[in-house]
Amino acid sequence: MHVLRFTTCALLFCALSVPALAQEPLPVENPDGAAAATAAADGQVVQLPPNVQLPPVPRPQMPATSATIESGNVFKLVAGDFKNFFSKDTAVVFSYVSLAAIAAAPWDRQGVNNGFNIPTSAFQSGNLIGQFAFQLSAGAATFAIGKTAGNNKAAMVGRDIIRAQILSQSLVQVVKHTVQRPRPDASNNASFPSGHSATGFATATVLQRHYGWKVGVPAYALGGYVALARMAWNRHHATDVVMGAAFGIASARTVTMGVGGAKFNVGVQPQVGGASVNFTMLNKK
Repeated sequence: MHVLRFTTCALLFCALSVPALAQEPLPVENPDGAAAATAAADGQVVQLPPNVQLPPVPRPQMPATSATIESGNVFKLVAGDFKNFFSKDTAVVFSYVSLAAIAAAPWDRQGVNNGFNIPTSAFQSGNLIGQFAFQLSAGAATFAIGKTAGNNKAAMVGRDIIRAQILSQSLVQVVKHTVQRPRPDASNNASFPSGHSATGFATATVLQRHYGWKVGVPAYALGGYVALARMAWNRHHATDVVMGAAFGIASARTVTMGVGGAKFNVGVQPQVGGASVNFTMLNKK
């Protein structure tokens, strides 16, 4: 009798155990998976059920730097620069500089007649410095040195110089071949505006926007030297170099949007026999 009861209980236990063994195991919560991952990290071999998925390991977030935020392919950025050039800021620059060009118009005849009587030897270097190839190479060298040395600021300055040179010279050449103004020395009809003046003032504006007026003042002085060199060599009228400067300044301001802590206005002050151009700095509040 006892044997029959024992056998019956055993069979009943087996019958109740079969459905339980046939059920799928309950899903494991993430904390258990995290514990399993911890055990695996400690060198223990952990066998997980096939339906258990460990949470993804988060990737470390790299700190945002000026290079990661503002870097980009130069030629892709230049494509956008042409679109951004036609802006309110460009209109303001050209409106002020156009007044300076009108004031400088009387010097055009003076330049045609005697080239201002400025010794050309004193401005020979200006013809080299203002060449597009020279300025583009300077920008490329600055960019390469900055990248090599890990100096993001220098790399950005070099990149912006390249962009400003490509933008300004592209626009200048289009205007040159459209206007076809004869040069003072009658060598060709590509006088207006001055490409050398545009390159000099484009680089000067990029430097001023990135480093402030301590660098900007001597940079603009060098741009003015390049402009005078073109008049001294009787290659450009005064209005040519003034409007060339406008293209350089506007192009550089286009590629350096949001850069720099100060803006400036350009004013014209009449002088005996001509006019002077004044730059007034406006600090941001």
